[in-house]
Amino acid sequence: MNLDKQLLFQTSAALAFCVAISTPAFAQTQTATQSQAQTPPTEETSTQAPAQGSEQQAPPAAAPEEDPYAEGGEIVVTGVRRGSVIGDIPPENQLGPRDIRATGATDLLELLDALAPQIGSARGRGGEAPVLLLNGKRISGFREIRDIPPEAIERLDILPEEVALKYGYRADQRVVNIVLRERFHSTATRLDGTVPTEGGNFGGVADVTRLAINKAGRTTTNIHAEGNTSLKESERDIELEDPNGPDDRSARTLVGSKKLIRGTETINRTVLGDASGTLNAEVQYNEGRSLFGLSDVALEPLVRNISNATGHLGFSLNGDKGKWHLSATGNGDVGRAVTYSDRLDEGDPRNRAESVSTSADINLMANGPLVSLPAGDANITVNAGGSTLHLDNENRIQGISASNDLGRTQGNLAANVDLPISRRNRDFSALGNLTLNANAEVDQLSDFGTLTVLGAGANWSPVDRLNFLVSWTREEGPPTIQQLGDPIIFTPDTRVFDFTTGETVEVTAISGGNPDLLADKRNVLKFGGNWKPWEKTDLRLRAEYVHQTIDNVVASFPGITAELEAAFPDRFIRDASGQLVSVDFRPVNYDESRRDTIRLGFDFSKPLKSARPSQAAIDRFRAQRAAAGGRTQGVAPPPPPEGGPLGGPGPESGPPPGGGPAGGGFGPGGGGGGGGFGRFGGGRQGGRLQFSVTDTITLVDEVTIRPGLPKLDYLHGDALGSTGGRPRHQVETQAGYFNNGLGARLSANWRGGTHVDSLTGSDLDFSPLATFDVRLFANLGERFDLVSKHPWLRGSSVRFEVTNLFNSRPRVRDQAGQVPNNYQADLLDPLGRTISISIRKLFLPPPGFFRRQNADQQRPQG
Repeated sequence: MNLDKQLLFQTSAALAFCVAISTPAFAQTQTATQSQAQTPPTEETSTQAPAQGSEQQAPPAAAPEEDPYAEGGEIVVTGVRRGSVIGDIPPENQLGPRDIRATGATDLLELLDALAPQIGSARGRGGEAPVLLLNGKRISGFREIRDIPPEAIERLDILPEEVALKYGYRADQRVVNIVLRERFHSTATRLDGTVPTEGGNFGGVADVTRLAINKAGRTTTNIHAEGNTSLKESERDIELEDPNGPDDRSARTLVGSKKLIRGTETINRTVLGDASGTLNAEVQYNEGRSLFGLSDVALEPLVRNISNATGHLGFSLNGDKGKWHLSATGNGDVGRAVTYSDRLDEGDPRNRAESVSTSADINLMANGPLVSLPAGDANITVNAGGSTLHLDNENRIQGISASNDLGRTQGNLAANVDLPISRRNRDFSALGNLTLNANAEVDQLSDFGTLTVLGAGANWSPVDRLNFLVSWTREEGPPTIQQLGDPIIFTPDTRVFDFTTGETVEVTAISGGNPDLLADKRNVLKFGGNWKPWEKTDLRLRAEYVHQTIDNVVASFPGITAELEAAFPDRFIRDASGQLVSVDFRPVNYDESRRDTIRLGFDFSKPLKSARPSQAAIDRFRAQRAAAGGRTQGVAPPPPPEGGPLGGPGPESGPPPGGGPAGGGFGPGGGGGGGGFGRFGGGRQGGRLQFSVTDTITLVDEVTIRPGLPKLDYLHGDALGSTGGRPRHQVETQAGYFNNGLGARLSANWRGGTHVDSLTGSDLDFSPLATFDVRLFANLGERFDLVSKHPWLRGSSVRFEVTNLFNSRPRVRDQAGQVPNNYQADLLDPLGRTISISIRKLFLPPPGFFRRQNADQQRPQG
């Protein structure tokens, strides 16, 4: 009871304080809205209010315009953060502007790649991307937010898979919630060039993005182009299997050439009164060319050409009705892919495979209170959706044409219920915070009938900053329509290692879909925990154990082993001498599989205080502003003198200069150029030191291909793919430093060695492999001394990156210590160490842009 009175008194005092400082200077400050998450505000979003005496000295005419790029821009009194997710499960990690700048990422995809160890999941079938939310709301897909520059992000939350249930998704993907700044305006241009240190290949990227965020909504326009040249085997140290045979290394590409161009437009506006509506459109075209050997007749290179054109239209609609959160999303896609391949016998015409796909989907979601319980409201999420997909394939192989049409129509209905059992500061609090959940889904598929999903879980927080999660899921899942109906493609002279004979041979590889695949049945049990030991130290420890079993596993052949050949003899064709001549790699159903993993990791982050600009730079700025009549474009103002109000002009600075919003600072501190001193002089816009380690430990990884056959044990002697078996440990490490506009990031990945047994005694040993990537970058806009001399550098950044710093390659040896021909290092990793240089420029709004925009919005119409 005393605690309740204390909280009531603190809240009342905070509200009274906000009323007392409600002058025009704070007229645009908004209180965080919409969320049930009780996450307390951090230094990244809470703003310290100036003393009343200082505020009274500033007349309304000199009040600075709200700075949309500054770290923090809102006063939080309720403890509820703007853009937080539904429910009471806290983030496993939160990144503010400092953390995002410390990654050196120039786009959202690079940012997610930098966070891969933290956002990966061991609960899915493999390779699932995280569920992405924007401001705590559903989106139609990644295309909707892909082109948003990192500078526009105010906060990024990483949450466990169980949060996905509250948004109508399955609990097999982690959740990443991206919270944008309330106002942002920029045009970003970027040029990248990448080349391996051993030469032979070059890649480049050109990208232009225009983004405008204001109270009216959000508009994003992007034009993207990328490409790379081919890399042939003759440009690497590749040894021939038969030195006496023809040298076909100049007729084989290790990396095919590629060209891609894409245009995207995203428009977000307030519709239907107070709902947020988004429309996203995209067109893309890419083509590639590769070589796969010599023809039998004229010994000319065999060429494969691939072209792919796609079009996309998506929408999302999010709104609140009382305590209910409502969402609708939909997508429509059309694509055409064509592959032309030369024939070994130089027949005319060439082999051709064409696939035309059309798809559409719509999804409706509602989340809100169900009943009131002593520990809080029970919440329910109801999700209903439908989709249709049609795949039209046509193949022409050696002059013989064949076609097939595949279609799938699907409807689903799902529900998730959260029941609060115990809650701190409520009537029943003996167990701390404890919430139970149950979920169910029914899918009706036109080609597989009715499939179901059942699940349950618990979220327990016995004390502050300590959370435990347990969940169970039983899921029936169909193969994808691509696994069922991809066009069949024949690739002759494909090098493979035959574990049955212990030799590298050239075979005709068959790829494509398998219409006879069955749906699988998957059971997953997960125990997880997340602990922040100290309140003021940003150190988070995380751990999870996942037990997964699957019946009727859908999988592609991991290698050519005697066990697989015994189970699927029709997939392997040998000549009279026993040499392998053809392998059908299309996916199949295994009988069952089991995999147990443990993921352990920690994330550490520490803010760094930036250096203040030199007095010479401050003097130059004041001289430039005086010469420009008090308004200097492109140069941030100096920090306020000691004693000046935080976030406002100092006693000598007069009205805010017009170099950007809120006084024209550069970087997110004043204009969106990638971080900077802005009006705060570097005190709040400081840097960040980061360190993250994740170790994935595989305890069990085994497959039964057919009943009665021995199990494949990928940890102990069976081949999983080109990297051998499954390593026991896979460690991912990220370290980053950023301060005063300069940053460095190191990524280190290590996997343990493996061993593969062979019936002929030609066992293979795969050595451990460690790779290091280094990224050095400079956000020149944050170098106040430099920008005060050269204002045109505002918003500019450069980056130098080395991938695979030590040129580490997989090393494979047989029992004689020799390298099998198919496992040569340059075949397994043809590029090796690569160097890339990126130049980026963020063009910022003109002086007084947001001030004039606000005036236009407030001007009476008519």
